[in-house]
Amino acid sequence: MRLGQYELHNVHEILDAPDSHGSICCRIPNDLRVTLNESAKTNALQASGCEIRFNLDGPSAAITLQSPDEPTLVEVFQGDFFSAMYIIDVIPTRIVVERPQTEKIMQQITGTSSRFDTGLTRVILPWRPSVRLISIEGETSLPKPEQTPDIRYLAYGSSITHGSTAVRPTGTYPARTAELLGTDLFNLGFGGGAHMEEGMADYIAERTDWDIATLEMGINVVQTFDEDEFYHRVEYFVTTIADAHPENWIFCIDIFPCIYDFIGVEKANRFRAIVAERVKILDRPKLVHIAGGSLLKSNASLTIDLVHPAPAGFEEMAQNLANLISAKTKRQES
Repeated sequence: MRLGQYELHNVHEILDAPDSHGSICCRIPNDLRVTLNESAKTNALQASGCEIRFNLDGPSAAITLQSPDEPTLVEVFQGDFFSAMYIIDVIPTRIVVERPQTEKIMQQITGTSSRFDTGLTRVILPWRPSVRLISIEGETSLPKPEQTPDIRYLAYGSSITHGSTAVRPTGTYPARTAELLGTDLFNLGFGGGAHMEEGMADYIAERTDWDIATLEMGINVVQTFDEDEFYHRVEYFVTTIADAHPENWIFCIDIFPCIYDFIGVEKANRFRAIVAERVKILDRPKLVHIAGGSLLKSNASLTIDLVHPAPAGFEEMAQNLANLISAKTKRQES
């Protein structure tokens, strides 16, 4: 969405903070958000994959952010180049962005191979917690279409897709996958909230702004859904999205290796089989099943809860996922 001469990427709308001090980014329509499960309802307001993007037309611009709940990190990039990292806390933090003296050199050394144009400033918001946008100041202009990637990747899933345990905003597996593929990213991960509601399926199906999607399904509902409920949720979710986007690549990811495997919860494997079965039944050339274990191969890449990957695990997942997507899409094109 646009906010004056700034773009709020991966933001559908902004909501007033409860105390009217600042605004909160909402990644999906608020009318949809309030119909979802409680975890998704809360975590849709966390800005995983959200960015403030602009071109500097004056000497500098300033963005003021606040994190009322806990300290968090914001990264600033100039195109593909890392610029700075800021701690956002209870006290509003003013981030000042100036045109880098090395901008022309950066353009020369990247040429046309860069993912983002070097002239584009990207303020990358944290995956958690929800931050407040207090103010944006400065002479800026909106990003131009040629400054961002042509191919756009949408990732739906649980806290693992959302980014839980990532050290920095760009360290989530969807963010790293997008970088490796050279795509832009829409992150629709919702910690604890990937329940595959019909409304969410309809929303993703109705969107026309993505070319590749990954749908991570299962981990959030092993304890709460029986197999019939999970089957019907997956059936509607995958079919609805695939029917609406027959020309787009859709990768359906089942449950990553986790504690359920180590303590013998066989239901997790049955949920995996349901995801694989739905893809097989639909039998679409651009609809692909991915076993979670083919992306996260090292058990030691998990954190001590044996559910969420550690930073090294996210990198392993991104490398494997990017390689798989590249191999599938290039094979189809050839």
